[in-house]
Amino acid sequence: MMDNDVTPAYRFLFTGDHEAILYGALKRLHLTPTHADYEDYLQEARLLFPTVYAEFPDDPEAKPHQFLAYAQQKITWKLADQLRRDRRQDDYQAPGDQATLLATLAKDEDVLAQIGLSDYRMYLVKLIGAAGKTGEWRFLVGTLIDQLTIAEIASRHDVNVATVYRWRRSLTRRLVEQLTPPDRFL
Repeated sequence: MMDNDVTPAYRFLFTGDHEAILYGALKRLHLTPTHADYEDYLQEARLLFPTVYAEFPDDPEAKPHQFLAYAQQKITWKLADQLRRDRRQDDYQAPGDQATLLATLAKDEDVLAQIGLSDYRMYLVKLIGAAGKTGEWRFLVGTLIDQLTIAEIASRHDVNVATVYRWRRSLTRRLVEQLTPPDRFL
């Protein structure tokens, strides 16, 4: 069973060029950035990474090269399974009544009340992960998970404070766009 603390896994993923294994896994599956679901599968790969990190039989930090090869293969296999399931499901979907479906969906307020504040943090991580840039991820992980200050985040990633503020501004814009209903936007 995987520990709920995914901080070491994401810290490892966003150190150096380790995130390249995710792009490599997508490339093996012939998913290019022009593919309609590319960002969705990239997000799935990011979400799979902590599980693969925890399943590695040795210490990933001690054997990074072996772990990265292992992680890329495992993520490729899991994404291939997901891709097959998605394609199979698309074949079986028939047109239906979207109005009924939309009426049965829970409202945002109900969802947030049910998942609670600690789960809300993980919800934000997953929400931003789909389309977030590396800087936005670094800011989000640094503030929500590691609970660092702006200066500490800048020091950790060897950038200046203005860059971290730019990451925060970009993340804030993305959250406003994602979480604000279209009828109340601006």
